[in-house]
Amino acid sequence: MNTTINTLKILFTLLLLNQIASAQVQSDKFEDQINPDYLDKSVKPVQDFYEFSNGGWFKNNEIPPEYSRWGSWHEIRIRNEEILKTILEDASENSYSRGSIQQKLGDLYFTAMDTEAIEKAGITPLNGALSEIDAIQSKEDFQKVFAHLRSYRTGGLFGMYAGQDDKNSENVILNLYQGGLGLPERDYYFKDDERSKKLRDDYIQFMRKIFVLMGHDEISASAIADKLMDFEIRLAKSSMKRVDMREAEATYHLMTLDELKSLTPDFSWDIFFAELGLDNSKFTKGINVGQPEFFKDMDRLITDSDIDVLKNYLKWNLVRSSAEMLSSDFADASFDFYSKKIRGVEERRPRWKVSIDFVENAMGEPLGQIFVEKKFTPETKTKALEFVNNIKQSFGERIQSNEWMSDATKKEALRKLSTFNVKIGYPDVWKDYSGLEMDRTSFLNNMRNASAYNVKLNLSKIAKPVDRNEWGMFPQTVNAYYNSSKNEIVFPAGIMQPPFYDPNADDAINYGAIGAVIGHEMTHGFDDQGRKYDAEGNLKDWWTEEDAKEFEERADKLVQQYDGYVVMDSLHVNGRLTLGENIADLGGLIISYRAFQKVMEGKDKSPIDGFTPEQRFFLSYSQLWRVKSRPEVLRLLVNTDSHSPERFRVIGVISNMEEFMKAYNGKEGDPMVNSGDKRVVIW
Repeated sequence: MNTTINTLKILFTLLLLNQIASAQVQSDKFEDQINPDYLDKSVKPVQDFYEFSNGGWFKNNEIPPEYSRWGSWHEIRIRNEEILKTILEDASENSYSRGSIQQKLGDLYFTAMDTEAIEKAGITPLNGALSEIDAIQSKEDFQKVFAHLRSYRTGGLFGMYAGQDDKNSENVILNLYQGGLGLPERDYYFKDDERSKKLRDDYIQFMRKIFVLMGHDEISASAIADKLMDFEIRLAKSSMKRVDMREAEATYHLMTLDELKSLTPDFSWDIFFAELGLDNSKFTKGINVGQPEFFKDMDRLITDSDIDVLKNYLKWNLVRSSAEMLSSDFADASFDFYSKKIRGVEERRPRWKVSIDFVENAMGEPLGQIFVEKKFTPETKTKALEFVNNIKQSFGERIQSNEWMSDATKKEALRKLSTFNVKIGYPDVWKDYSGLEMDRTSFLNNMRNASAYNVKLNLSKIAKPVDRNEWGMFPQTVNAYYNSSKNEIVFPAGIMQPPFYDPNADDAINYGAIGAVIGHEMTHGFDDQGRKYDAEGNLKDWWTEEDAKEFEERADKLVQQYDGYVVMDSLHVNGRLTLGENIADLGGLIISYRAFQKVMEGKDKSPIDGFTPEQRFFLSYSQLWRVKSRPEVLRLLVNTDSHSPERFRVIGVISNMEEFMKAYNGKEGDPMVNSGDKRVVIW
């Protein structure tokens, strides 16, 4: 699940979600809920509960060659893909009125599936932009062309988005943040182990390949790639580390436009903003510069760099970001590096699945609008609200009984909890895509039009009232999130189905699954970063000094616990990077368990298939996280993802819960039982 989010974090999450898919489903039947074939009863629950719960499944299932990961989440994704395929094929094959959502979706899907036309076009759809870059004669020209490229999400260097001011949540301001790297994150440029060195060599070879495909000979392509690598290394040196960026205060630096210009004296923000259609009236409430040192160094780098290096950098980012939409020679080069070498994927997915990803990236919410008409029922929303209210009550009781927190901090915590805005299913108001043009002329042009339209939609929010109806995920997305600036928890329609929520399942199953998800998102409002925001969504310290110290001591113990988990070889979980998610996992399961116990009062607690309701609760939670991952993608996620690997999302949480120990007759000293002062409980 997502942690405290803003638009940038949503983009990271959506990028990861594009990789979550599977080639087959074990079964569409959910009557049993706990599948006995998934268990490995040769393993004792208190020895390794994750293996006990899922060992049989692990032994009998392999990752399909076209995916980097495969598991329980993929069951939903596959079912959703079939629904989306039906929607898009209908829109593509039938005649809908010009300007309708179906017409636009149909034209986009048609061009995405028209591989013959894409192959024939080659790189020609980029010729106009490449000619613009070739015509650059000065740094001023460079900045103007760069701004044009940024208007449809390419160009590199840095990112931008309109979002709420962290310290004044009623204001929507421009946020600028570091970027411009082709490797997954900054540390990939500096690690000196053999695998990292090999990956950097592969990246340079990827660069060379692209420039050869663009018409350069091997010698000139090699020289260009070497210079571009040096350019990106300088950007990487100036970039904040991912762990450091987790601290909410570390990426908040509100500046006036004049202060931004003083920070970067050689970068013409007047040219940049004019190209994007932003006048000075948009910046009266300030601009948040996430990483000032990065922008200061970026300004120097542009000044120091030869104009040809800057032009090639723009070309590299343009073609790299477009490669999967071009002919197979470019697409294969991109797939070979980003999918095979970085993620370990062996084969491409079927074209229709890839095309769905393209449509979701371009028009995800309009596609979701049709999805919910076919998939989501009012009864599901009603039931979800019941879960939310029960778990919210459980969380409130936990706060009130918290022994380490003062009454003053409890009062503010309860006020924040009481003001959570809950969104379920889909938006009440859909985004307006009436101005987006789609036709059947060019796939890449359609995707570029969509990117430019989405950028304009986002930037148009600056200096306007906050739209509290807006969603940060698409309805069909299999995920959920907490947004600190809006103090809201959001559960798209995509996640409200088995194995997360099953209307035919008993309480143990649903509270162990969707209940844990709901509790997880609620707890994000009180994790190590979410707790820094008040009930109105402002970055404001509402904790007493003593309570904050007590919280941090417990959080530090959780960091140490997860730091000790070995993923493979010498690779450990990064307890600091994953702290927010680990707190949410732990708190979420505890408060869901308490809510489950309350709804079970007076009900039949007879075992089902030999398991008590309490045991089934934990089995449901663990089987929810049955996922196999290739070693390449595991390394990537450990370095870049704020979530712990699935095994540790299970054993890391339950080992801190006395309720688990009692349910499975564990005792102090068992591997699944953290004893005494090693046990961590925060919420």
